[in-house]
Amino acid sequence: MLSIAEETRTVELPTGRLDIAVEEAAWPLDRLCAFAARENPRRGFLVVSRVLGRHLPTPPHLIRESARDLAARIPADLPGPVMVIGLAETAVCLGQTVHEELRAATGRDDVFFLHSTRQQLDHPLLCRFEEPHSHASAHLIYRPDLPEPRSLVIVDDEISTGTTLCNLAEALVAAWPRVEEIVVATLTDWSRGRDWRARMPRPTAVAALLGGRLAWTQGADVAADAGFDRAAASLGRMRSHRNFGRLGIAAPVAPPPVSAVPEITGPVRVLGTGEFTYLPFRLAERLAGEGHDVVVQATSRSPARIGLAMASKLRFSDNYGTGVPNYLYNADPADGRMTLIAHETGADTLDPALIAALDATPIGWSA
Repeated sequence: MLSIAEETRTVELPTGRLDIAVEEAAWPLDRLCAFAARENPRRGFLVVSRVLGRHLPTPPHLIRESARDLAARIPADLPGPVMVIGLAETAVCLGQTVHEELRAATGRDDVFFLHSTRQQLDHPLLCRFEEPHSHASAHLIYRPDLPEPRSLVIVDDEISTGTTLCNLAEALVAAWPRVEEIVVATLTDWSRGRDWRARMPRPTAVAALLGGRLAWTQGADVAADAGFDRAAASLGRMRSHRNFGRLGIAAPVAPPPVSAVPEITGPVRVLGTGEFTYLPFRLAERLAGEGHDVVVQATSRSPARIGLAMASKLRFSDNYGTGVPNYLYNADPADGRMTLIAHETGADTLDPALIAALDATPIGWSA
């Protein structure tokens, strides 16, 4: 159960105003997230997680603790097989860590993992769905060579309107009609008072660390942006691929030995790239376990404005080859941290400007 922790707050952004009402919370609002303005004509605000290791540098133990606490709120007796679905790009690591924690907590071996992607592969599709407000709206889900599920656990970092979840659930149930139950697991559920669960194709429960409401008041009108629409529709095509979750996995993926990690003599930043975030997190956990001062971050396709949660911003080309600009927030080159850029696409795909800005060392897991 969530504890009662009612709180109201107003956040003024350059793009408009957020009125926040927290109704219940197991984790305090300020421990879970902050806020920023998006460069996005469809949605002018961004919920910036403090526990994902995406936009803010995050100690790996916080990522682990939040995922473990979230997994503990998912019913252990869901009809099996259970498929945990992580939404790209933000919730890939969260979804995979929830999968790992759910298997460990329940002892079940019929809990599998699959994540959506914006990368084209030579593999049959299960379905495609849209995330309307996103800077990269199209999601692909490939058909896994795993038993057809009877339960779905859909993992995302936050729920606002529930529209994306309804789009995804309709597509999944059309492909997997044996599904009986759905659980949506999320760090922050801002959809209280909305009717999206009534539109879901199967009975749906929500597991969250915080529940409440967001009311968004748009500021100055934002004109339609053809560049935004091109970016939202663009997909990458991976020239080589090793399955870390896009084609479905049963047991959690263990990080392979990384012989290229140089000697670490001070604080370190492990930087994931795009959808490749779970294994960088596991690397960060390993380094932290060896006594190093480690934070985790990841690059993003989402364009945000400097201010509030975003103290700094680097822009560079996408290593997945979509032609869409990528960004890294809150990574100060002057903070004294050694940076390891973890990637799955080959060192020659990384923008030299990113490497130079952080004086970084690439660490590859390419096929």
